[in-house]
Amino acid sequence: MKKLILVLIVLTSISLAGCGGVQPAAPATPTAAPAQPIGPLGNIIAEGKVVPIKSAALGMPTTGIVAEVLVKEGDRVDAGALLVRLTAGQQQAAVAQAQAALKRAQAARQKLDEPVDQNLIIAARADLANAQAAVQQAQAAYDRAGGASNPQVGMLPTTLALEQATNNYNAAKARLDNLIKPPSAADIAAADAGIAAAQADLERAQAVLADTELRAPFAGTIATIDTKVGEAVTAGAPIVQLADFSAWKVETTDLTEINIVNVQVGDAATLSFDAIPDLDLGGKVTNIEPFGTDHQGDVVYKVTVTPDKMDDRLRWNMTAKVTIEPKQ
Repeated sequence: MKKLILVLIVLTSISLAGCGGVQPAAPATPTAAPAQPIGPLGNIIAEGKVVPIKSAALGMPTTGIVAEVLVKEGDRVDAGALLVRLTAGQQQAAVAQAQAALKRAQAARQKLDEPVDQNLIIAARADLANAQAAVQQAQAAYDRAGGASNPQVGMLPTTLALEQATNNYNAAKARLDNLIKPPSAADIAAADAGIAAAQADLERAQAVLADTELRAPFAGTIATIDTKVGEAVTAGAPIVQLADFSAWKVETTDLTEINIVNVQVGDAATLSFDAIPDLDLGGKVTNIEPFGTDHQGDVVYKVTVTPDKMDDRLRWNMTAKVTIEPKQ
């Protein structure tokens, strides 16, 4: 019996040990892993469009009727070349009138600087002498008629003759004075002011006439023309597309605000093209527009990438894949 009790005690001790009588050791607290160094940013991929290095949609400065279209699509033009002209009869007449007024003002000013013809002075002095003699004769006749003491003198022909002779004398004297006296500072200032006013009028008239002409702001190729002779055009409405196809650039269309913060001018980029699978071009970011626009619910920023070299197969508005490699 004692042996049986001893066996039961031993078995009970073993069972208690197997049921966790002994507490397990607490797990060790993990230590924080050391911070990893920040590596280079990942490449940024965006979609873009091929565009000319320079382009402009041109419209007339004023509303009117097209009189001439002097170019056609595909023409190469120099800066300042005349592209389209509106009817401008009134504007041309205004310019002609202003030009004539300026010439008159310039002639009047030049006359002040010219030496007086001595023959004119001699003739003016002779006229004055004759006028003075006529006054003396008329005065003598007036006096013989009683002069101011005659109550009827105002009705006599001698009185009218004296008045006419006196007026002729004053006019002759004024003509001689104008010939022999030098121009005054006031005369010169007035003549100069007249020229300045006439010049300003001419420039205004020429500016109005210039608004009836559309000229190329830079050298390039006529890409499209959307008007013809006889058509009415509205001021500012694009009628000519001008582009410089000597070089190309790629502008992104979907680069969002999330990625733009990692892009800088000067970042390297790679360009590939859907239409030219075998063409990959290197390039650099040359411009980042500071103002974002809404595009399908996202704020996007236009980034310009200039290729390192050009390819004759590139065309306006071709789709491009732009891979930008941000700097560290």
